[in-house]
Amino acid sequence: MFIDLRSDTVTKPTEGMRKAIYQAEVGDDCFGEDPVVRALEEYCADYFQKEAALFTTGGTLSNQLAMKSLTNPGDEIFLDASYHINFYEAAATSAFSGVNFSLSRHDSGLFDVSDLEKLYASKCRWNQNYAMPRVVVVENTLGCKGGAIFPLQQMNDVFGYAKSIGAYRYLDGARILHASIASSIDVTSYTENADLMAMCLSKGLGAPVGSIMVGSTELIQRAKKYRKWFGGDLHQGGMMAAAGLYAMQHHVERLAEDHEHAALLHRLLGELDDAPAHYKGTNMVTLDISSLGMSPLQFGSYLSQQGVAGLPYNAREMRFMPHINITRTDIQKAAEIIKAAVREHTPAREAIK
Repeated sequence: MFIDLRSDTVTKPTEGMRKAIYQAEVGDDCFGEDPVVRALEEYCADYFQKEAALFTTGGTLSNQLAMKSLTNPGDEIFLDASYHINFYEAAATSAFSGVNFSLSRHDSGLFDVSDLEKLYASKCRWNQNYAMPRVVVVENTLGCKGGAIFPLQQMNDVFGYAKSIGAYRYLDGARILHASIASSIDVTSYTENADLMAMCLSKGLGAPVGSIMVGSTELIQRAKKYRKWFGGDLHQGGMMAAAGLYAMQHHVERLAEDHEHAALLHRLLGELDDAPAHYKGTNMVTLDISSLGMSPLQFGSYLSQQGVAGLPYNAREMRFMPHINITRTDIQKAAEIIKAAVREHTPAREAIK
């Protein structure tokens, strides 16, 4: 038995989702005639209490569409260096949108208004010699920071500052439902002050593909134009949209189970003095293996041979993510394998041998 905890994107569709995909009524969405795509977009616009929604093939596409829709070449974007748009998307924003990033750098990724004020003050900005900030990005939860939740009041303060300097407010909410479920705060409280928001249907919710963008009708129409530019339009997209709609209707509340499994894994790994485990309250656990004398890539390779897959997260840590296909028994078994692997490679044990 192989336990794959690399990401919550490695899931397989449930039987109910497979049935929804198989039975989806389809039409040509390039003509606006796919009923399931329309149903998903209408459902999500209503769910997040926004005017309109747009189905895309994934979170990176949604992020890039948002930046293209909200900026002109030569504009500036404020965000943290750890955010997905900067860290994981192959510098696509520089090519597609021709914009400049102004980056905060926090161990936590949780910048505040004072950080934005410093970024703004880093240039005189008194004439067109200087790029002007056009977008402030908040990521919630923080994928590169162990799934930490960006606190609601702090996020709204940041968005308030963005509005005061004439910048759009973009919420990269790939896992915003995780933040909502874990904090017991209605998701619309997180999204109400965002001009655009995108959420992944394939992260935690179990859909095989897809992301949803929500915002004003004007901004969504602008994003739809650029979706065509980027080759993201679909013809019979209903089978993919059916998975996303099923996920929204059946898999949101169960995200709490992933959080419980992550908390359990954190407790079980807490016995490891030589490899501290960290948990930020949602569906990620990180393990600091820096004292073991091997890289996360090396440790991950060894662990995979023992039957558990984790993700080499950075130069020090492995990441483990429970998801819809993982049971409590899987977590208990994975914890035993991980602990055995750590003890096998603890330098003190090697010295004793």
